[in-house]
Amino acid sequence: MSWIALGALTRELRDGEVIVGSGADADWRVPTADLMPRHFALTVHGLNVSIRPCTPDIVVVVNGKQLSGAYHLLNDGDAIAAGQGLFVFGDDEPHIADQLANPASGDAYLIDDQRGVAHHLVNRSTTLGRDASNAIVLRAPRASRFHAEIRREAGGFALHTMGSAGTTLNGEPMRGPRLLHDGDRIEIAYGTFRFETNAPADVAVETPGLELNDEAAALPTSVGPRTTLESSIRAARPPGPVLSWKAVVLIAALVVVAVLARFLVTR
Repeated sequence: MSWIALGALTRELRDGEVIVGSGADADWRVPTADLMPRHFALTVHGLNVSIRPCTPDIVVVVNGKQLSGAYHLLNDGDAIAAGQGLFVFGDDEPHIADQLANPASGDAYLIDDQRGVAHHLVNRSTTLGRDASNAIVLRAPRASRFHAEIRREAGGFALHTMGSAGTTLNGEPMRGPRLLHDGDRIEIAYGTFRFETNAPADVAVETPGLELNDEAAALPTSVGPRTTLESSIRAARPPGPVLSWKAVVLIAALVVVAVLARFLVTR
């Protein structure tokens, strides 16, 4: 009989399919590992147990290697990194003391050699794009407003593409999320970033989202759906004198009197 464990949580695997995730419809619901509602599937057939991500945009790593959408046959002692958890697969019931619930991702940096800046990836999610709300703001006109995201997950850092303009990793177009490794080069709209897990010694280090650089400050903010150019200009003007309703009524009455007087004179 096969087992899978996450820290003190264990699950015996019987023949059939077991969906692991955080959602209510998962066969094994694990709400503490930052999983998707349906994160990965385990298929049990006798002594053989296979694993696959439930969708192409989910990152699952077995023994340090990212899985594709195909089934992967598990072996006794395999470590499965998903979300913020490290699952252990075994032929026998695992020992709780041997489990590690939260794999450490460590430090990582996204280096912009052209600007001489290294972005310290300290948050669980770091977004890149032209919109000023992104952690790393891009000024390239061809970049999307929300172009890409680097997530701290599966024991490392995974690059997810969001923009319609596309993202390439080491010269290859991305068709799904990819786990990053030292020296990987991310190309976005003719700009290149280098991923490293060691702090660079020759460039300045910034923390995305906590410091606003000059490029970010120069970006125009997006205009909301109820904001128009006319209202923006009107809001920028200094307030002028405001007429009361009594003054408006008096002016209107004087205009009417003047029109009637002119009419009587002409007759």
